[in-house]
Order: sequence, then C-alpha cells, then structure tokens
Amino acid sequence: KNKSEKMTERKWTWYKMMKNNFKENLAPYERHIAEFGPPGNHTCTLLGKQCPVKADKVIDYDNDYGYPDTAEYEISEVKKADVDDPGAKAMQEALGLLREKKANERGDLLKKHYKGKLLQVSKANGSCENMDEAMDRMENHTMKWIGTLLEKGDKVVEADQKKEVGLFTDAINELKLSTLDFAQRSGMQLSGKRTAGGDKVDIRSSVEGGLAEEVIECSREFFSYIRKRMGEIGIPDTRITKTIESIEQILGDLHTKNLELLKKLGVPRPNRSRKLKTNSDLKKEVEEKRKQAEDKDKPAAAESTGGARPPGPPMPRGGGGRGGLLDAIQGAKGRGRIGGARGGGGGRGGLLDAIAARGRGKGGGRGGGRAGLLDAIKARG
Repeated sequence: KNKSEKMTERKWTWYKMMKNNFKENLAPYERHIAEFGPPGNHTCTLLGKQCPVKADKVIDYDNDYGYPDTAEYEISEVKKADVDDPGAKAMQEALGLLREKKANERGDLLKKHYKGKLLQVSKANGSCENMDEAMDRMENHTMKWIGTLLEKGDKVVEADQKKEVGLFTDAINELKLSTLDFAQRSGMQLSGKRTAGGDKVDIRSSVEGGLAEEVIECSREFFSYIRKRMGEIGIPDTRITKTIESIEQILGDLHTKNLELLKKLGVPRPNRSRKLKTNSDLKKEVEEKRKQAEDKDKPAAAESTGGARPPGPPMPRGGGGRGGLLDAIQGAKGRGRIGGARGGGGGRGGLLDAIAARGRGKGGGRGGGRAGLLDAIKARG
C-alpha cells in the first residue's frame, strides 16, 4: 500500500533496516546466553564489553535511580568554531560541502553495485559511515592523549598513568566491536572454529573494500602509539596486548578478503577518502592548536597613544609673566617695588608676605589696600 510514494518507501526501508539490525545484534546475544548462562548465573570469562551480557549492563535499568524534584536537562559542552572568525567559518563550510559531495558520490557507486536494492544500499551506507567514525575515533583518541601529555609535561604521576591505561583499554575494546562488524560484513566466519569454506560470499562493493583498507592502516598507527606509550609507562598489561593481537588477526584476515574482493571485481583500490595521519602528523596538529589557543588567550596589547607627551620644562619662579599658584606660594619676584616687605623689596617671601605686601607696595599694582588671595596670586606675574 502506498509503495508508489517515495517517502513511504523510505520509511519502510528504514524500518526494515532497524528491524534486521536488531535481529542481527540479538542473535549473538542469545547464542552467548545459551552457551554461558543468563545474567546472574553467567560463567563466561570474556573481559569488559567483549561479553554481550556485560556490554548490555553498561546502561543498567534494573536499579531504581529515583527522579529529580524539578526539571533537569543534560548539559553538553560542545566547542564550536568562532562564528565571527571568517576563516574558521569558511573552513567549516568547505568541509561540509566536501563531505556532502563524497556522500553523494559514494551513494551513486553503491546503488550501481547493488543494482538499486535499497536495503543493501542502506546497509552498505551504514557500514561506510561506521568505518568513517571508527577512523575519526582513533584519530581523536590519539590527539586527546597527546594533548594531555603536552599539558601535564613532567607532572605526570602514577595515577595519571593508570588512568591512561584504562583509557587505552576502553578505546581498544570499542575498536574491537567495530572490527567484528566490519569483518562480519565481509562474510567472514567469526563464531566457532573457522573451517575452510566456512566464510560466506563477500557481496561488498569496492567502496567498502577501500574504506576497510583505510581502517586497517589507521589502526596500525593507533596500535603503534599505544604500544610505544605502554613501553614508556612501564606498566605491563597483558589484556591490552592480547586484545590488540586479536584485533590485528581479524584485520589481517579482512585485508586478505579485501584484496580478493578487488581482484574479483576487477577494479583497483579506490582513492583514499582521507589523508592517512601518522602519529607525528597528529602531534604537530595538536601542537599547532595549542599554540593558536595560547595566542588567542593572551591579553591584547595596549593600544598605542601616539607617544607619551614629554614633561614640560619647569615653570620659572621669577621674572616677568604671570606665575602659578606654586610661584605665589613660594614668593616669585614681582614687577613693582615692594616696600615694607619682609626681607626687603623683590625678595622671596611666603604667601602671607605676598598678600601683605600688596597693601604696602609702590608702583604697578591694583592700588593700595589689602587685596584678596586671588589678586595676590594673579598679581605675582
């Protein structure tokens, strides 16, 4: 019904995809339960999220966590580029357009390979997106670890090293789950003992095979950093070593299947979808970002005032011209002869002498009689 409508068809395809994915994830869980027992009486020896039961308990809904009295919302801190920075804004727009272009090209190739079968195209698109995300996570993990080391420098203590090992464990287990999905997509036999001819037919496209090769190359850099850092820390952890070896074994088999796939399709390996960033490249990128952040955080230099005005010459304390208050106080020389002043005519006197002399002096002035303080100050010129 209504299959002729494009939107209805897309909704139906999405529903079928979600349903099939749920069944695919549920089947390994039920097989694991049947082999090792249900939760509460589980006997498997797998560590962490490798065990489906433990992975299912990461978010545990069995306990009563209560509820808040008032409305509460999760606060996500997302660092975004400064919208006022035209360079960053242009870069984000360019990256968005590039991703959109790649997605369209990839979609066209997948439709051509799967001959328009929307369900297979949807699964292939999902697998490609998961491989992109896996590479993003490996690069982001490595950059974050490098940034932490640069920030702490020589202040790294044993507690920091143990925390670092824990982060390595979580990242590797996360990658292992993704790797199993990629291998299963290739038809590789993962459950039970592998036998000759036990693998299913590899129906993937060259796009998926090329991306799988990029994941393998990115994982080599990722594991190289972890091994090097573990050697520097000096804390042996056989779980990390064994898990890495297990993932490398799966990726090695996947590499063989990728080569066989490309040979069967009769096409060369597709061009890389991204540049392979080595650990040295990632370190340089982190250092550049730290330097830019430090330059941005530095206070702006004080604006130039056009040069400070040099101090003026000291005001003359004697001679012609009007004097200032200081001259009046210190007793500058006047133009008229002052009779009866303390210390004789023209001598330096205090403020009171200057005021008193205005009533006793002869010559230029404002006449006899006592003048006010203001007249006394102004008349000193």
